Amino acid sequence: MFVQLICKDRNENEMNELYQVLGALCEREGIQIEDRGDRVEILACPQGKIVVTEDDKDMVLTANTRHAGAGFHAFCVDLFKDIEEEIPEGEYELVDDLEYDKDEDFHRLHHVYENELDYMKKLILQDPEFRNRNYLYDETYFLPIPEDGKIFTSTGEMDIKDFAKKEVHDLMDDFYVWNDWDRDARFYRNAALTLLAKEGRGIYSNMNDETEKVANEILDYLEIAHEKDPAMKLPKKEYEELAALLDREDKLKDAVGMDREAIQYRTREVYHLFDDARVAAPGTAERSYDPATQSVNLMAPYKEEGEWSWLIQASKQPSILPDYKKVMEEVPVEKDGNIIWMDEFTEDGIPTIDAVIRDDEEFLYIHALAADEKELPYLKDCILKSGFQR
Repeated sequence: MFVQLICKDRNENEMNELYQVLGALCEREGIQIEDRGDRVEILACPQGKIVVTEDDKDMVLTANTRHAGAGFHAFCVDLFKDIEEEIPEGEYELVDDLEYDKDEDFHRLHHVYENELDYMKKLILQDPEFRNRNYLYDETYFLPIPEDGKIFTSTGEMDIKDFAKKEVHDLMDDFYVWNDWDRDARFYRNAALTLLAKEGRGIYSNMNDETEKVANEILDYLEIAHEKDPAMKLPKKEYEELAALLDREDKLKDAVGMDREAIQYRTREVYHLFDDARVAAPGTAERSYDPATQSVNLMAPYKEEGEWSWLIQASKQPSILPDYKKVMEEVPVEKDGNIIWMDEFTEDGIPTIDAVIRDDEEFLYIHALAADEKELPYLKDCILKSGFQR
């Protein structure tokens, strides 16, 4: 489930022409295109993006279509063919592992995604370890923490018994955003639900520019869905909460509410991932990466800038600990197969916990700071839940 277009042997002017055509096509389709410095990203939906890079004199457009659905796969192929038509000069190589580029049979393509979901459904039901992996999203820095009797979908959690009983065609909207040819009301509803589940931060939605941008995108998707199909059931409660937080007009006053609650995984504790390590903390925590210490920093969510209650720094490098030897002098505890050493102290008036987590021959080092001692029990609990992906 992969589509790629290689625009071969282009000089600087020809590269610029390709970028101009891409921008015009994205404007025509009403989708975002963003310059990331070393690459350009075309953001078609929450589970589907096209990454544009340069390789010497080649421009390469690549899309992983596994998580977005048949509609996104078809969209990528059509977009790449449009580029070839807009600029017929020059050599192109179009790679489509599902061969939709050859027959353009959307019914066949859709059936491929149904078969993929059927295979994944069997794995989820039969392999408990598979349920603890990232089968939900194209890319993410977190995993939901497993709950007994529940399975996770990209639009929210589901009772495992209900999941087992459902036919595959009835599960498509719970796992894929783009299931039809057109971007219809279903597409926009699925996009909103997926973005709520993946990036929804509840009361912390306007924490920073990025979280505020995501919240506005969710509202936009829901408003478009309602405009396209006023009878469609939508997550009205979550919409109203976000609209109030962002001080936006409520345009869903006459909308029909969904029967179930929309789940926002980030409003709970999750596993924050880096390399093969995972750190338990609220999904709403603000994340940053320090390349100097090769560490992930998780700051407690906040409503006002400058507000903080705790900070967790995690790394596979012991240098983040002020006194590694002192930590290792503590009596270790065993938790979920891990051996954990913790040292609690106060430095410059700041309550601190340093920890070392060992899983077989792997080590994870954590330096946690608190604004108040009352935060320490929670930080200890997060440390005890952390470790490595198995």
